[in-house]
Amino acid sequence: MSRKLAVLIVLALAMSLALFAADSQFTGTWKLNVAKSKFSPGPAPKSFTVTIQPDGKVAVEGVDATDQPISWSYTPNGDAPAMITGLPDSSVIEKRIDDRNVEHTWKMNGGATTGHGVISKNGKTMKYTLNGTDAKGNAVHNVEVFERQ
Repeated sequence: MSRKLAVLIVLALAMSLALFAADSQFTGTWKLNVAKSKFSPGPAPKSFTVTIQPDGKVAVEGVDATDQPISWSYTPNGDAPAMITGLPDSSVIEKRIDDRNVEHTWKMNGGATTGHGVISKNGKTMKYTLNGTDAKGNAVHNVEVFERQ
């Protein structure tokens, strides 16, 4: 194989992967609709915005129920846990099921939860269900509704 052909193949593959990531239904900014969401045990955050970049990086910003800022991020690491920047001793494994479904295994501050996100057919909302236990061993069951911004 000639060097030019090899470079063209690598370039075409890179462009295909970039286009796939850019076309992901998850890419963009998602704002939590607190009124439509349910948090057990609660309380709900006052605001929560998730930004997903074309390269898969996830950044979260918001304000919790006690007016404290929320700010953390991670970049998925395949099947291996990705460390969460801004949350000590926390990690996540992200698995994209298809273009509209994602699953997570979270370890945060001593708690362990699993999450499933699904994007509506029209691409305007995402429902995220979170189940597991918090750091105190309390059961967690959240149903979070996000709207594309």
